[in-house]
Amino acid sequence: MTEAGTIPVTARVAHGTKEQLQELKPVFADERRRAREMRGEERWSTEGLRGREAAGRRAEWLEHRARLRDRGELVDTLDVLVALGVRAELASRGWDVDWPPLPAEALLPGRWPGSRDGGWPEKVPLRLPAGLVTTVWSACWHTSAEPIAQLRDWRDRHPDALPTRAFRSRGEDQALDEYQRLAAQVTTAGEIWRAGIKRGLMDVVPTVK
Repeated sequence: MTEAGTIPVTARVAHGTKEQLQELKPVFADERRRAREMRGEERWSTEGLRGREAAGRRAEWLEHRARLRDRGELVDTLDVLVALGVRAELASRGWDVDWPPLPAEALLPGRWPGSRDGGWPEKVPLRLPAGLVTTVWSACWHTSAEPIAQLRDWRDRHPDALPTRAFRSRGEDQALDEYQRLAAQVTTAGEIWRAGIKRGLMDVVPTVK
C-alpha cells in the first residue's frame, strides 16, 4: 500500500485512454477548489481549538470528504473517478457482495490461466480503496475458479502447447476451441479496471462537469 487504506493497481487500457483522462485535469482542479471552499466553512474550523480537539475536527472533515467521494458528490482525483466507476461495474454484475477470502493460489505471481489482458498498449497507475480492490480480486477469482482449474488441466494435457494460430495449424482445432471457451469464462481484475475507467468517463464525468 502506498497510503493508508489504498492499494496501487495498474490498468492496462486502449490507446488514447490516457489522453482522455488527461483532459479531465481541469475538472479535478475545479472539484479540489470546491473542496477547499467547503473545508473553509466554519463547522470545520480549528480556530481556537487545541491538540485533541483540533485533531478531532480535522478527522471529521476527512471523514466527511470521504463520504462525499464515495457518493460521487466530490470527484477531485482520477482515483476517485475510477473507484466510482468500478463500484458501478461491480453493482451491474451483482458482485457488490461479501465474497469468501482469496485462496493462496489466487495470489501466486503471474497471470491467471486464461488471462486475456494482453494487447493493451497504455498503462494507467491508480490507488484504489483497499476494500474495493479486495472485492474485485475476490469476485474475479471466485467467479472464474472453475474455468481456471479446467485450464490448468488443459495445460497438463497439452504441456508444450501455445493457444495460438500455430497450434491450430498443427491440427489441434478441438483443443484450441476448448481453451478459448474456458478462457472466455475467466474475468480478470484488469477487465474490471478498464470497465471502471469507461464508466467513470461515460457516467460520472457528465454529472461533474
